[in-house]
Amino acid sequence: MLKKKMRIQAIAQDMVQNPTYTIRNLADKYHVSEMTVRRDIRYIEENGFPEQSVPLPGQYAAAPVSPPQNCSVETPVKSGYEFSAANALNSDSKRRIGAYAATLLKPNDVIILDTGTTINCMMQALPEDIPLTVICYNFNVMQVLYNRQNIQIILAGGYFHRSSLSFESTENTELLKRLRASKIFISTSGVEKMGLTCSNQYEVTTKSTALHSSRTKILLADSSKFGVVRSSLFAPLEEMDMIISDTGLSSDWRQYLEEKNIPLELV
Repeated sequence: MLKKKMRIQAIAQDMVQNPTYTIRNLADKYHVSEMTVRRDIRYIEENGFPEQSVPLPGQYAAAPVSPPQNCSVETPVKSGYEFSAANALNSDSKRRIGAYAATLLKPNDVIILDTGTTINCMMQALPEDIPLTVICYNFNVMQVLYNRQNIQIILAGGYFHRSSLSFESTENTELLKRLRASKIFISTSGVEKMGLTCSNQYEVTTKSTALHSSRTKILLADSSKFGVVRSSLFAPLEEMDMIISDTGLSSDWRQYLEEKNIPLELV
């Protein structure tokens, strides 16, 4: 029982410190089955994060670990997240999209970074010495960029949603309204002709406000997102100034975006 308790404590800490970890990462790290990890995470979701008053010994010590360098974008381990293999996206496509997005930055740009695993890949592709001001409203951006001395961070805080690692509040929205960015890199759970959608209603106000505070709006979306509809609409597709996707995007979508005069970059 003690061994199980220590493992659950360690996994709970990993869920906060390493949001890009996957079920497989944790199973390998603690030498247990993926089913065991799923049960442990279900326990954490139902009972809350366990208190940890003493350091964890041996193999269950949960020291901070940097996100995987290969930018794993399998289903991330997050409290409240739905673990669905069908929703796991192509990591190679996301790495290429993120790497291309990083090339669009200029020194001293003021940018807004949205939530999402493709945004995470973009951050890992940032040149080490580029000076930037980054406006964000999520834990993941802070985790990756906080120690970059050449990057100034403005965090719009508020209530912390563990399911998306994002912050949301009235004050959050008011701050975003007062700020201005040269570019926003936005993510989405679904792209349809009716517009861009996300899974959580609380994200809508933050995303739409951030878009309105940015001069250039750049959507990062791999081809699996196209034709998908989620519950909450946050922006019309025509509002995007550029879309970066992968070469798996269908010819129908390529033609549609061309007709709408939305620049499309396929990587």
